[in-house]
Amino acid sequence: MLIYLFMQKRIDWVDKARFYGIFWIAFGHTTYFSPEILIKYAYSFHLALFWFIAGFVFNPKFKMAPTQVFLRNIYRYIIPYFFFGILIYIYSIVILSSHRPNFLTYFTNLLIVKENQFTTPLWFLPALFFVSTLYDFILRFSKAKYIFLLVFIFCIFVGSQVEAISSSLKLFEDTQVLWLKAIRSYSILFFWGITAGFIWFGLGYFFKSSKFLNELLNSFLRIKKLLFPLFLLTLNVALFLLFDEFGIFNGSFLSNFFGYIVTFSGIFLWLYVSNITKNNNFMLYLGRNTLTIFTLHEAIFYFFQKVNEILFYHFGFPDLFITRKNFFIEECISGFSLTAISLILSVFIIWFLNKYFSIFLGKGIKS
Repeated sequence: MLIYLFMQKRIDWVDKARFYGIFWIAFGHTTYFSPEILIKYAYSFHLALFWFIAGFVFNPKFKMAPTQVFLRNIYRYIIPYFFFGILIYIYSIVILSSHRPNFLTYFTNLLIVKENQFTTPLWFLPALFFVSTLYDFILRFSKAKYIFLLVFIFCIFVGSQVEAISSSLKLFEDTQVLWLKAIRSYSILFFWGITAGFIWFGLGYFFKSSKFLNELLNSFLRIKKLLFPLFLLTLNVALFLLFDEFGIFNGSFLSNFFGYIVTFSGIFLWLYVSNITKNNNFMLYLGRNTLTIFTLHEAIFYFFQKVNEILFYHFGFPDLFITRKNFFIEECISGFSLTAISLILSVFIIWFLNKYFSIFLGKGIKS
């Protein structure tokens, strides 16, 4: 009963959590304009928060055949992946005055989940397809918990070895073998994303499906102490500074372990903030449409950079998004304002795509 009661609040706090998640993901990609320490902070939890929420709202479809689940997930994740890929290609042809993408190269890269300009965030869609489909299949087995334990251990090990794997692939820098070129150039990110996704997606699902964990999360979110949010923020920032920024235990297994603790503290801080934040239509609307923002925010950033260049050189408008800033406050203003105005523009893009292209956005299938 508690689980279903909890899920009825999804429209409120889950969508607000998605909003905060997409805000920090977008901000994390303002690397050139924002303070490095805030970018690192965003990266310490933002994608894991998205995976956690995806797992929390995940509902296995045991009444559907595995092939039906597979086709359903293709519609939900793979079709939007190619739709946004085509959309970004058209946008690139229009807005780029030089270095326009080659048609064959661009779509070959899209097929092997390799980045083109503006398409870096797209990898999340095939990764989500893979993880959610795998979870649905594994949960069908009576011994699923043992399978999960083995996969969890494997994913934690792989996640801690990504840098070593990436370094070893440099040995194949000049290779002409297609699959080695794909892995070396970009798919290491996709592979890492799947391993990290399996962990945090699984934790999100277990915090919904386990009665004990669900009650624990429910009790946590209901804490109404005045200084509790400040305590959570202080704890999260302190852990981030100690283990990510200052690198205590750096290079040892403990550094990877505490890295997970930092991420966990970030997830629960922003889940709590989402629950205590008052509802407003802007946050809820963007929270329900994070797919569009996730895939297009880098393209939107570039648009505002070009607009700022025109206004700066022809009308004397301030340089907000053209050159790197020297002072922390200037970087904060630049990075946060670029993120904010991009989210505002996203409202109109979301409305347009939902109205005329919803069939390509994975919508129309009940969760």
